[in-house]
Amino acid sequence: MDLSVYITSDLTASERRISPQWSVEYLLQRLEQITGIEAAYQTLHYYPIKTSNEYSTIHEAGSKDERDVSELGVAGYSRIHVIDTDPNSTLAALEDDSAGFQLSEEDYAKKSNTVLQWKKQNQLGRFDPNFDDQQRLLQEENEKIAEDIKVGNRCRVINIASERRGVVRFVGKIQELDEGENYWVGIEFDEPVGKNDGSIGQLRVFEARKNHGSFVKPKQVEVGDFPELDPFGSDEEEI
Repeated sequence: MDLSVYITSDLTASERRISPQWSVEYLLQRLEQITGIEAAYQTLHYYPIKTSNEYSTIHEAGSKDERDVSELGVAGYSRIHVIDTDPNSTLAALEDDSAGFQLSEEDYAKKSNTVLQWKKQNQLGRFDPNFDDQQRLLQEENEKIAEDIKVGNRCRVINIASERRGVVRFVGKIQELDEGENYWVGIEFDEPVGKNDGSIGQLRVFEARKNHGSFVKPKQVEVGDFPELDPFGSDEEEI
């Protein structure tokens, strides 16, 4: 089933449908048609919550990527932001503040073809009249779920691409992550499928090996009897 995803760059913004079955190479070609940024120079930032500032890099420009979109963990109504890394491109020149032209925030807000205006027109993020209520409900939901998650619990995180298992190492708010607005679950994964080693910048939250740690919203975490997966084992329930 295709996914509706918001595609943005510094100069464009639109909602598109992409298929989890596409190769990343084909996705880059489609993104070139949408944004005008050459596939070879695209770095992709993925925002699970389209209006959030939290992202992960799912593709680095110039890297050979043989994955399918399903392996990127992209979900419906999230956002992919395309970065142009070609310093000689026309688009990069338009985006480059050092070219001698920089809009003030007031002038930028007056323009009609910006991401800001796109958000206003579509009532996204802080321009959604129900945004504050939605954020409050999400925070309350995550806080309630977090109450039942304890340090030391075995857990798993499942997305469209895979299942990751590990141990809960932290539950709480983190000032350095989002100014302490939300609850987060720090997980030490069994395999190197995380984003960090349990630290955020210079702040050490918990101990984990490199690429074994991640901070995840409580609603994405399921705790229970989830032993470490045996990569060489067989699944008798799988046909």
